[in-house]
Amino acid sequence: MQQRIKRSELKPGMYVVSHGMGSFDDPLVRVDKPLLTSADINSFVPPEVETVVVETSVNISLLGQDRPVGVPITTSLADELPIARRLYSDAIVHVRGFVDDVRKGTDIDYRKATPLIENFIESVFRNENAAVTLFKLRDFDEYTYTHSINVSLLAVILGKHLELDKPTLLKLGLAGMYHDVGKARIPEAILNKPGKLTEAEFRVMKTHPLEGYKVMAGQPDLDPEILRAVVEHHERFDGAGYPRGLTGESIGLFSRIIAVVDVFDALTSRRVYKDAMAPAKALGMMYQWRDKDFPPGAIENFIRCIGVFPVGSLVRLSGGEYGIVAVVNPQKPTKPEVKVVLDAKMRPQMPRVLDLLALEGTPEAQDIVQVLNPDEHKLDLERFFLS
Repeated sequence: MQQRIKRSELKPGMYVVSHGMGSFDDPLVRVDKPLLTSADINSFVPPEVETVVVETSVNISLLGQDRPVGVPITTSLADELPIARRLYSDAIVHVRGFVDDVRKGTDIDYRKATPLIENFIESVFRNENAAVTLFKLRDFDEYTYTHSINVSLLAVILGKHLELDKPTLLKLGLAGMYHDVGKARIPEAILNKPGKLTEAEFRVMKTHPLEGYKVMAGQPDLDPEILRAVVEHHERFDGAGYPRGLTGESIGLFSRIIAVVDVFDALTSRRVYKDAMAPAKALGMMYQWRDKDFPPGAIENFIRCIGVFPVGSLVRLSGGEYGIVAVVNPQKPTKPEVKVVLDAKMRPQMPRVLDLLALEGTPEAQDIVQVLNPDEHKLDLERFFLS
């Protein structure tokens, strides 16, 4: 629900829709974003503004701290990132292979992905930030393949934060890897259409969970939860999903986890027909859909898991310098550790790490005031990570 409040009542975490009354002297200005820091408020809502319209269903600052932080990092990001990148490249080859096989009508064997997922799990337990970073470095032209990998990895990371054991994480990772296998039976003209689908085309697209079920149902020794995730990942908590309109707890655990990460990766991916959405905006939108599309607590846990500013995000600090989010602080997602790599004029400088949470309340305190697209500035973020 939207509500007009005084500017003085704005707090970090509120989602601001607009300000201004729409008159000649006070024109309407659309904001449409969560203002995550005090600097955001000052940047997007001028001091002379008296009132703003906020979306009261979204308030990232309301997130509690009831989930454990998880397994400590045992390997540096610089050491783990090359390993994760090699695993990601291997996964691209694997996904290409089974997608091509399904398109040709050739049988596939999901068990071939087991060693790959096991290696991903070990990498995530050593330093999950390396896997998250790769989402920022991916090639959008490979979306058909990278989406399956990203969903698998994000599901494992979220599952780890939910304290699932490794055997369960293996099954969850396999479910993520094959959740969209049915899309290989959808005409590519529909899959890659650079525009809105017609009603008839959307009906065809909505068959992919059942097509995936047909592909996977005959697989030997397939855990039922994996099969459920393939067919249920578009079901929604309030019953508005498909193909069966399931509700609440009647949707499987793997299905509920994959539904969250599937939507996040789709929103934050650049496609032939749309630009990528900033992670903060995507999380804000998903937070509006909590308790409708997603179970209670699901989005809150996911935000605590990857942070409001996921690792690998290029950000501008309130001091003017630019950096890359290197570590998420689960205690306060808006205050990650940032590796500062560029000065205020975007010139390379000697890297240094700032823990924004540790600096809070000190004269050196800084906030993140902007998230940037590195492609627009022709920046190789991986090079900075390894420096």
